[in-house]
Amino acid sequence: MFRLSRLLRQVDKRTAGRTSNTPMKQLAAPVVIWNLTKACNLSCLHCYSSSYAGKFEGELSHDDAIRVVDDLKAANVKHLILSGGEPLLRPDLPDIARHAAQSGMSVTLSTNGVLINESSAKTIVEAGFDYIGISIDGSRKIHDLFRGATGAFDKSVRAIKLLRDSGVKTGIRFTVTDFNFDTVPDVISLAEELKVDKLYLSHLVYSGRGDENRGKDVTHEQTRRLMENVFTKAQEYVTNSADMEIVTGNNDTDRAFLLLWLQEKDPAKADWLHERMKITGGNSAGIGVANIDSQGVVHPDPLIQYVDLGNVKDAPFGDIWNSTKNEFLNELRKRPRTIKGRCGECRFLNVCGGNNRERALRIAGDFWASDPACYLTDKEIGIEIAQTA
Repeated sequence: MFRLSRLLRQVDKRTAGRTSNTPMKQLAAPVVIWNLTKACNLSCLHCYSSSYAGKFEGELSHDDAIRVVDDLKAANVKHLILSGGEPLLRPDLPDIARHAAQSGMSVTLSTNGVLINESSAKTIVEAGFDYIGISIDGSRKIHDLFRGATGAFDKSVRAIKLLRDSGVKTGIRFTVTDFNFDTVPDVISLAEELKVDKLYLSHLVYSGRGDENRGKDVTHEQTRRLMENVFTKAQEYVTNSADMEIVTGNNDTDRAFLLLWLQEKDPAKADWLHERMKITGGNSAGIGVANIDSQGVVHPDPLIQYVDLGNVKDAPFGDIWNSTKNEFLNELRKRPRTIKGRCGECRFLNVCGGNNRERALRIAGDFWASDPACYLTDKEIGIEIAQTA
C-alpha cells in the first residue's frame, strides 16, 4: 500500500520517523491479511481469490481462528486485515475481531458491504474494528455490473453511511480497470460526499478472476493520466488540510512516478522523498505483508497464493514466517531483489522493489521477470542513459 497523502504531508513538513541511517528491520512483524473464508455473496470480475457463493471444506474452525489470533499476538503482529471472500459470511467474525482487538491489534475489515444493515453495523462497531474498507467500483450502473448484482451499489453506500455515523473510520476501495476508468472522478466525488476517511485506489492484479479479465486492464497512458490526477487531488487535500487520505496499491511504479512528478515542481522535495522511499523499498510481499488463506495456509501476500509457506493448523504463524529454510521466501526478501529485464536495470529498483511479481509470472511465465504494468518509459527509468554511458 502506497500511503500517498501521508508522504505528501511529510514532504511539506520534512518530517519522518526514520532516516536512511536507521535501516528498517528486515523481519519486523508484517501486516497480516487473513482471508477468513472463500465464500462470497457476489462474483466480482477482478476477484483475486475467485470467490463465489458456496461452502468450502477445510476452512479454519472457530477454535482454530481464536488460536491463530493468539499466535499472531505472540508473533508481535500489530495490524490485522480480515478479508474474504466476504468475511461477514462467517458468523464468528465479530468474535475473531473482538479477540484480536482485545489482544492489542489494530483490526481492519475489508467487505463489499452488501450484508451490512442497522443490526449488523452495531455488531461490527462493538467488535472493535479500527477501520472498515468497502468496495465501490464506479457509478451505480457500473458497480452493479462489475459486482454482478443489481442494487449492490446502494447497499454498499448505505453500509458506509451506517458505519460512518456509528463513529468507525470508513473508506472506499476501488480497483481501476478499463471497464470503470471513466468513473474515477465519480468515485472521488462520492468519497468526498460521504466524508470517508480513506480512498484506496488499486491497480488490477492478474490473479484469480483478475487474471481471467486482464484484458480489461488500463493502458500505460491511461494509468499515467490517472495517477497525475490522483497526485494533484492528494496534494490539494494536504494543502487544504482535508481529512480524507488517498492511498494506492498493487503498482509500486506509483512511487517512482510521484518522484518524477514532484521533481518538476520542487526538486529539493523530490530528492528528500527519494531518500525516504529507499528505506521502505517498495513492494513488501514476504517482508512487510503476509497472508493467511481460509484453509490456514500462509503465503507471501494475498496475490501469491500458490506459494505455500506452511499451515497455521500445523505450526504457529511466527515459526512459519520467521523460518529461513524457504528458498523462495529468502529470494523475495533480498534487497535489492534479483529481477530480470528492464525492472532489474531500473534506477528506481530500490524504490519500487521490482513491483508486482504476480503480473510478471502471468504475462512472462517467470516470477522474476519485469512487471508489464510499469508505466514509465525506458528513458525515465534510466535504461537509455545506462546503455549509452
